[in-house]
Amino acid sequence: MLSYLERGSGFPLVLVHGNFASKEWWRGLLEDPPEGVRLLAPDLPGFGDSPAPPDFTPSIPAYAEALRGFLRAVGAEEAVLLGHSLGGAVAMEAAWEGTKGLVLLNSAPPSGLRTPEAYYPILESYRENREALAAALAAMAPTRRPPWFPELVDRAQRMHPAHFQGNARALSAWRLQRPYGGPVLVLYGALDPLVSRAMAEETAAFFPRGRLLVLEGVGHSLNLEDPPRLKAILEAFLGEVMG
Repeated sequence: MLSYLERGSGFPLVLVHGNFASKEWWRGLLEDPPEGVRLLAPDLPGFGDSPAPPDFTPSIPAYAEALRGFLRAVGAEEAVLLGHSLGGAVAMEAAWEGTKGLVLLNSAPPSGLRTPEAYYPILESYRENREALAAALAAMAPTRRPPWFPELVDRAQRMHPAHFQGNARALSAWRLQRPYGGPVLVLYGALDPLVSRAMAEETAAFFPRGRLLVLEGVGHSLNLEDPPRLKAILEAFLGEVMG
């Protein structure tokens, strides 16, 4: 069973974090959940407080299977899934016909996200170089970082050792094979240095009911930079889904 945080009651909305992240990346939203919504924020295997086997090999299908198991365990198989960055790929892979909707926040596109080979030693160096890791994570939230940002850096550095390079390789290797047919809202922070607008457009176009909302004045991590704005967007989307 994955470790998770839960707030609120009502319709389930599951929050899936990205690489170098954890359930704590959703703390701002969890502190002020949308009315009538049950927020569930799990740690994927090897992140935060969810252990992974020592020989664990990261892959998007493996994370998706863990997420499906979590949904079954907490009775949220018909939830809306909100995936951020790598978590967007996991949410896409995990979605099934019972999923009520997808929200993809500065997500990796369905064609995967390739990291240049020269960058992998830098990713590995973050295991020991906290200052460099903090700078890299700060770039993912360029407009605002919450007071608990140092805790997020500490948690990132305690990831499973295989994650530092393995998650980027998992995203490079992954391709989504089947488009989810339900409503899909793609959110794109225009100041994102990692995911391009073209990628966000590709993601929205991949899904029969996909649409793109470009957010000016925010970067890769709306969940850290402006939780109230994310809450308002989610309330509107959930109103459509449940209406």
